[in-house]
Amino acid sequence: MATIQEAMAAAVAHHQAGRLAEAAAMYHAVLDAVPGHADAAHLLGVVHLQSGQPERAVPLIRGAIQHNHRVADYHDNLGSALKALGRLEEAVAAHRQAIRLRPDFAQALYNMGNALEALGRLEEAATAFRQAAVRRPGYARARFNLGNVLAALGRRADADAAYRAAIADDSGFVEAHANRGGLLLSLGQPQEAAAALARALALRPDHAAALANLAAAKLALGDRDGADRAARHAVAARPDLPATLLRLGEVRQHADRLGAAADAYAAALAWDPALAEAHANLALVRQGQGLLDAAEAGNRRALALDPGLAGVRSNLAYLQLFRPGVTAAAVLEAHRGWDAVHGAPHRGRWVKPGRGSSRAAAGAAAGKGPLTVAILSGDFRRHPAGLFAVRTVEALPGHDVRLLLYANQTEADDVTERFRKAAARWTPVAGLTDAEVASQIRHDRPDVLIDLAGHNARGRPGVFARKPAPVQVAWSGYMATTGLAAMDALVADRHHVPDGMEIFYAERVLRMPDAFIAYDPPGGEEILPLTPPPSLSGGPVTFGSFNILTKLNDGVLEAWAAILERMPDSRLLMKTKALSCPATAALWRDRLAAAGIEPDRVTMVGASSSLDHMRWCASVDVALDPFPFSGSTTTLETLWMGVPVVTLPGETFSSRHSLAFLTVAEVEGCIAADPADYVERAVALASAPQRLAEMRRSLRPRMAGGPLCDGNRLAAALATELRGLANRN
Repeated sequence: MATIQEAMAAAVAHHQAGRLAEAAAMYHAVLDAVPGHADAAHLLGVVHLQSGQPERAVPLIRGAIQHNHRVADYHDNLGSALKALGRLEEAVAAHRQAIRLRPDFAQALYNMGNALEALGRLEEAATAFRQAAVRRPGYARARFNLGNVLAALGRRADADAAYRAAIADDSGFVEAHANRGGLLLSLGQPQEAAAALARALALRPDHAAALANLAAAKLALGDRDGADRAARHAVAARPDLPATLLRLGEVRQHADRLGAAADAYAAALAWDPALAEAHANLALVRQGQGLLDAAEAGNRRALALDPGLAGVRSNLAYLQLFRPGVTAAAVLEAHRGWDAVHGAPHRGRWVKPGRGSSRAAAGAAAGKGPLTVAILSGDFRRHPAGLFAVRTVEALPGHDVRLLLYANQTEADDVTERFRKAAARWTPVAGLTDAEVASQIRHDRPDVLIDLAGHNARGRPGVFARKPAPVQVAWSGYMATTGLAAMDALVADRHHVPDGMEIFYAERVLRMPDAFIAYDPPGGEEILPLTPPPSLSGGPVTFGSFNILTKLNDGVLEAWAAILERMPDSRLLMKTKALSCPATAALWRDRLAAAGIEPDRVTMVGASSSLDHMRWCASVDVALDPFPFSGSTTTLETLWMGVPVVTLPGETFSSRHSLAFLTVAEVEGCIAADPADYVERAVALASAPQRLAEMRRSLRPRMAGGPLCDGNRLAAALATELRGLANRN
């Protein structure tokens, strides 16, 4: 017996030292001498488990249990072997038996949590990890796994507390720092995320996931160079990890290096062709390059791989607005398609009229108290949607409207501050899920909830699909119907939605008296002085396009080629941020040449500051609007610089921006009936330098003093309509 005891002691010593082969040999010797030796069978099974042979471990450990079923460790290690074999339910049962035998068995609770997590039973897993941590003070890994499960459950504040507890137990726990950084990033706290990730990287400088998330945090903080360094370091650390290549693509995309971004996404897909996110991101790049067919194909591939990607379905609906020949009916169908998949499941839980609004709602609707209006946007900043809305929002409190603003953004600027000053309450929501945002709004009980984004970037259609307010209204940030059954109204005007077109909108159309927005221009003569038309100084006539490449198509290029042919000495300026990318600029030079526009007649300019962009607008004689998706901000900016915009409206909302703004500003001679008329009007304007000079003098003061920039006039009309909606509900 002493010999067997000595052999077991020696075997255990080898085992603890990691000499698994020597330990296995001695366990075998013991079993040869004593075939029913339970500890030897159990520990030999553990050796096989540690050696990656769980199929050999299971019968050995079961044999040990047959000889002695009262040992908790046997059941716990059997559970681990069964989990390694994918037999998860059996694994849970084995760990549970270990805990019955030893209720304070923290490791068995931890292991059971892992099996439950693998089964997708996350609430049970969280309970197991929490109990393991209670039973073993300082059990950092149990707290860490608890954090992972809570994060997966969407309980992110609790997850953060668990990660912090794990770090308190073990300050050198790299993965806890890294995962906490990723969590803080998802919570919209890039500064805190960067600090957590830096701690992880101080412990392990080549941690690829932490580097990739650090790149995202720096990007959110506006540090593009730092983001690029971190993303490249992540790829160098793990070139085989698609997540690092995705992050590199995102960094390059934000820097307008579209060709390089496409290369990164393609590399990620080479490693994992089924990576839906890479297909979706590559589709956005192709969209930015003006390659509609490739963008649509990429979005459809992403949805085929993951039908739950609501943002991708939004992008797919949005793309339809750019299609030549698009009809209002087709736009409505595409957007209702989003609602059928992502909106319909929430319809049974909508806030009912008269039940979810504030106690003062009835009086407010009747004009006897303030109307509480909530606005959700990620663009309370220098962004087209923000500049379209800020003057009106500032004026709404003067019309007995109490404002609750929900900011889906982390950055801020001078326009942000103006929005904040107008708000009775300002609530950041960038780090919250759609369900969490909807819950917050439901708790605050506004009378009306306004959307400023729709299916655009930073839009939260998933919040509006839940209908947390009794009345919901789309305004200013999206240029089409939202398609949502939950959206009650759309702020428009008679120019964007003429009489008879209401049937192509999912929402009730609210027509403002002039335009549906009030523009907030960047400043007057002292900031952006007006200059004469370039052709008046003896230079060649210059036509200009300042719109995104997605809006350009063969029909537009054909019209431009005809204009340039009619005026052989004229030139074309194209300015948009995507042209900062050499690959994209080369692609469009080829496309222009194929349309008959000589490359040496074209000047291409990429991204610049907003003020410099408007100075470029002033460097042309006549601006050429694309079709069927016309300019909106670009048209207003160009008109502000005194430059006429030739436009060809269609029947869709997005095709009629320039028509609306030109009409309200009383600019004549710019609205074409068909492509041939578009060419004629552009040539006629460019051939009348004195008329152009008069526009330079008169357009800006006419805009500044008219309804196109009158936020108070629009606020009065909007407040009346919103009060009427609340009253009807």
